[in-house]
Amino acid sequence: MQTLKERKPLLIKLLAVVLLVLLCCNLPSLLFWPLCLKEDLFRPSNTSVLISACKSAKVFGVPNGEALFVFEGRTDRMYMLDLRTSEKRDIPDDPLLLDHGVFLSPELVWLEGSFSRLESPGYRPHYILDLNDGQRYELLELDWLPRLEGFKFDPQYYVYFQTAETVFIHHSRNALIALSPDFRQHPERNVIFSQYALSQGTNPRKGELLEQLLKDMGKGYEIVDFSLQYSDVPSPTGRYIIRGDGIYISGTHTPVVTRDMGLYFGGWYYDESGVVFRQPGYDLINFGPDFGGGYYYIPGPVLKLRLPAP
Repeated sequence: MQTLKERKPLLIKLLAVVLLVLLCCNLPSLLFWPLCLKEDLFRPSNTSVLISACKSAKVFGVPNGEALFVFEGRTDRMYMLDLRTSEKRDIPDDPLLLDHGVFLSPELVWLEGSFSRLESPGYRPHYILDLNDGQRYELLELDWLPRLEGFKFDPQYYVYFQTAETVFIHHSRNALIALSPDFRQHPERNVIFSQYALSQGTNPRKGELLEQLLKDMGKGYEIVDFSLQYSDVPSPTGRYIIRGDGIYISGTHTPVVTRDMGLYFGGWYYDESGVVFRQPGYDLINFGPDFGGGYYYIPGPVLKLRLPAP
């Protein structure tokens, strides 16, 4: 008994050390929830929370502002959030969607391919993904069709754009997508086209030649690049326009919101009452570049940044 009593202080010390180690190892997890909730609470006064910081969400908007694609990093759940009703709609789990998807509408997604020749190793076609049934429709790449003498692009292929129901331009990718009125029944009429096929050695601004081509045809188009690097993005009715440094009344230099939007813009709201704004997060512990950088990232929430009443 005396030996057991002598061992008790040692056992208590060992237990305390073990508990301390466990606490240190789990401290970031214990701190995560109060810190991410703090991000939801302490936000700009002209915002409301669409998706809590605690969900570690990745979001993509759609051109008409009707919905928002959401990937919850902590649960791996993907869905479309209806911005009118707040309803969450489950969508097909396509393996290319998260890393290669560009939303054209609440139902249609461009699954970006490899932009290389068909015979190239690892070539991946471009597709349109229908979120209603998970069906893929391959896009015909006009870049690789026969050329005129001198390797000039043959204008006869412009008929695909002229007869299309909807045309989309993604400036950063230098890509134009044209969908026929009955694209599900006749997928062979759905095409993708690169500005590189028109440049002929020049170095224009990304997407510039594609826009000019459609304007010369008198053909309307939708901008689906929300990066704000190479193009401004108009609101659903065209009343406003968003640039990297803020939101303006269209056709003027009159600012409505003056703040950096380049990295944080997630899409317009359908009624133009605001924009989807991705609040930046931060590293809980930052050891600096000499020690591997930050540690345990605390994400920011996805917000609705409200516009002033017109």
